[in-house]
Amino acid sequence: MLIELTHPFKTRCHDIKGLLDGVNKMSTFCTRLEKQASLHPNRYDPDRYKGDGFELFVEALIKLFPVDGRIGVANYTPIVTDDTGADGIGIGMNGKPATVQVKFRSNNTVLLKANEDHLSNFITASQNKYGVSVEDVDNMLIVTTAENLHPFTHDEMLYKKVRCIGWNDLRALVDNNSLFWNAFRKLCGVGS
Repeated sequence: MLIELTHPFKTRCHDIKGLLDGVNKMSTFCTRLEKQASLHPNRYDPDRYKGDGFELFVEALIKLFPVDGRIGVANYTPIVTDDTGADGIGIGMNGKPATVQVKFRSNNTVLLKANEDHLSNFITASQNKYGVSVEDVDNMLIVTTAENLHPFTHDEMLYKKVRCIGWNDLRALVDNNSLFWNAFRKLCGVGS
């Protein structure tokens, strides 16, 4: 299976080698991403830089772990134009359309909220634009460096239909996982 990263951040990054070289933990990746984001704020908005960099990371994560039930998304494609609430699409474990929303937060102890973190459009776009079934409870995934979703947001605003991979989940997947980081570097053209 040929894996290729298509998110434009791969070539827009200020220094992809500097971002990934020797990284073996989520915290190191995020620290470097934040430092690079402040290098050229007039050229690349720092918040956009962090978001795009994390979207590239998530693309690698999903493409390298598609059969892992914690992720459960195959044939993933980032959405980089016409952002209406979903950052990527693919196929869920049930063989039906799946969507992904990616949220970078510098504070990994916060809980994401529907309105403040602009999550409300995710379900609407997923179901109306990308074909996720209204009955589906497994095919909408948020990946975030925040701790998780706020319980009210998960239960009442997102109707318990959105799964979340938060900070501790990410760390469990990739911290000290040299197979992942080496593959990520190789996919970005900075590793062997």
